[in-house]
Amino acid sequence: MRIVIDGRGLAGNTTGAGNALAWLLERLRADAPEHEYLVLTPPAAGWRLRRQLWWEQVEFPRQAARLGADVVHVPGGTSTPLVRRRRTVVTVHDLAPSAHPEWLPPGPGRWYWGHWVGYTAAFADCVLVPSQATRRDVLDRARIAEGRVRVTPWGVPPDVANGAEPGAAAAARRRYGLPDRYVLYVGTIDRRKDYATLLRALPALDPRVPLVVAGGIIAGRTDFDELIGTLGLRPRLRVLGYVPRADLPGLYAAAGVFVYPSLYEGFGLPVLEAMACGVPVVTYNVCSLPEVTGDAAVLLDPPVSPETLAAALTRALDDAAFRRDLVARGRARARRFDWRDTARATLDAYAGVPA
Repeated sequence: MRIVIDGRGLAGNTTGAGNALAWLLERLRADAPEHEYLVLTPPAAGWRLRRQLWWEQVEFPRQAARLGADVVHVPGGTSTPLVRRRRTVVTVHDLAPSAHPEWLPPGPGRWYWGHWVGYTAAFADCVLVPSQATRRDVLDRARIAEGRVRVTPWGVPPDVANGAEPGAAAAARRRYGLPDRYVLYVGTIDRRKDYATLLRALPALDPRVPLVVAGGIIAGRTDFDELIGTLGLRPRLRVLGYVPRADLPGLYAAAGVFVYPSLYEGFGLPVLEAMACGVPVVTYNVCSLPEVTGDAAVLLDPPVSPETLAAALTRALDDAAFRRDLVARGRARARRFDWRDTARATLDAYAGVPA
């Protein structure tokens, strides 16, 4: 098969979906080299709706047809070509903007991610989702026939599959000037994260244990920075911004506890990474997160109070036996997620799409 893939997520500072595409491609090429994988990307430019739609609906499918694609894969959670010149597979990571349009500012972005992406997914021959939770959303909100939706869970990232490299934790502490113990959050900060509760929980923690945030703050979608100032918490936080992928395993391994207060998640890759690196995890019992963690994390039922979150973090930091149990469970759980399985299921989806 000749498989042509929209590779926009591979450009720039890659995050969860872009990294997932890179790891999927690595496994596909290693495990099924008899197929051809061609990646197309548009010219680098900032996001503009008109440019985005032109690429998705005209230029990308036209280039794929010229290349003689047997299958076209749109893997980035963007819209599906309405006019299909080739067999089409689309990945929907989640439908958070459809479930919670209030999390996006009014304007074309809310229409695009909240309505258009889900609507066009119904035009694909096959829809891949990373979790049963997203599958339920796709069936309910996009109203796609059940037989056209396949669950292909992500795997544990190759760079943490065996935990962090020896010395990585110490190197991360030196590079970022971090203490021996800290609470770590990895990911973007936007309205789907319950950051207000997390910030209000900080004063109840040991004052020597800061919160370290590794990820960007999406402009216009959060009052995170303002809330830090209002609560007088700047001395308790280290906001690192985007962290290169090579530094993340060490940051995880050096943390005292990993916290992921997400209110909606299509998969939750940072949780899997933290477990693989041997860090106790505290997260929320919503959407896909219980599928990823099983019984290997502290799962809190929203709405979560600052006191409840602080108590869970404190126990994960200070109760040695509890920590050991969470770490052991987390490592074992992470080993169940393998990109080889993801690649195999993805190939099955490609082959199963009728010509």
